[in-house]
Amino acid sequence: MLTKYLRTIAISLALVALISGCANSPKHRPEAAAVRPHLSPGYLSEQRHTVSSIRENWTLANDTVDVMLLMPSGGGDFPLIVYLPGLGESAESGVAWRRPWAEAGYAVLSIQPDAIARIRPSKAERSGESRELAREQFSPRMLDHRQSVLQKALAEVQRRKNSSEATGFSHLDLAHMAIVGFDLGAQTAMFAAGEGIGGIEPFPLPETVKGVVALSPYADFSGAGFEQRFKSVHVPVLSVTSMEDTDQYGLITSAAIRRAPFEYMPPGQKYLLSLFAAPHALLSGKATPDELGDGRSRDERQAATNSSDSSRSGRKGRGANRGGRNKGGETGGKATSPSSGQPSPGAWEEQLRYVQSVTTAYLDALLKNDPVAQEWLVKDARRWLGDGANLMSK
Repeated sequence: MLTKYLRTIAISLALVALISGCANSPKHRPEAAAVRPHLSPGYLSEQRHTVSSIRENWTLANDTVDVMLLMPSGGGDFPLIVYLPGLGESAESGVAWRRPWAEAGYAVLSIQPDAIARIRPSKAERSGESRELAREQFSPRMLDHRQSVLQKALAEVQRRKNSSEATGFSHLDLAHMAIVGFDLGAQTAMFAAGEGIGGIEPFPLPETVKGVVALSPYADFSGAGFEQRFKSVHVPVLSVTSMEDTDQYGLITSAAIRRAPFEYMPPGQKYLLSLFAAPHALLSGKATPDELGDGRSRDERQAATNSSDSSRSGRKGRGANRGGRNKGGETGGKATSPSSGQPSPGAWEEQLRYVQSVTTAYLDALLKNDPVAQEWLVKDARRWLGDGANLMSK
């Protein structure tokens, strides 16, 4: 009865949103859309967990690896998400993605070789030095090294799962895993998914890895053509990019190229979330647009010093928030800051919520086989995203 009641509420809200949307069709370009301060929460997982963290350094052959594990509260085992940060980021990065996933019931293991975390591209916009440094890191030779580190890290996770001395790792559900990467990490994740790169042996992806999320996927015109490169990607993949997703190194000067993986992968549980007003830095999972001296957001600094964090508990409004928007008291707001050209804090938060909702629903559908998540992705996500983003599938 409760499920039927919640679904009735959801349908009613969706009809209200649809009628209201038809009566107020936007006349402006999508990327100029105003912030919707009363945007509904979107997709919510069935349960919300408090989260604890474990920070370690692993030695894997000749590499020292920075590791952070976020663990949900509660008994039982939790599906594992392996998160691969971008160039110059530590294992603490991506907190705007990792923490909501952990709260939704996933163990999230962020791993980053120290040699990559220490790299600091020049602050000079697209300087020649930054471009050459980044080009080397995205080269097939360095990709081959990173995929080797990832293989060793997965083997170490399995060892710790079986060890009585590895606190927290015993509660990992290694039969249901996903690999998520941003920027340089997205290149590694896509190679693990089956992207063909000349001169590198294919990644031996375990059958327990059910899918991949590529945040700001990487593509270039070197090597084989796109059709040849992505034809062997048969696992489910969610790509997340935006119309403004160029990088600070000067390698990607047209955001459109980041759509290539989605367009050339064979059909079958492939999704593309395209945001209209999200710079590259937002896709790294910075919780705010504030840039501090060391390049970390305030949230990332707090995560580095706090060993645990509390969040909401229980199932709150999951069915009622599967689609539609709240319209009451809407005032609107500028999507970008007039002084910097960057999204305003409100627009930044809204774009984060798009990614948080869609990625969590995708992971729930894939790793938990959740029928509500599957239905939300198919029926409600596009309506909820409105004119702020577009979700495509094939």
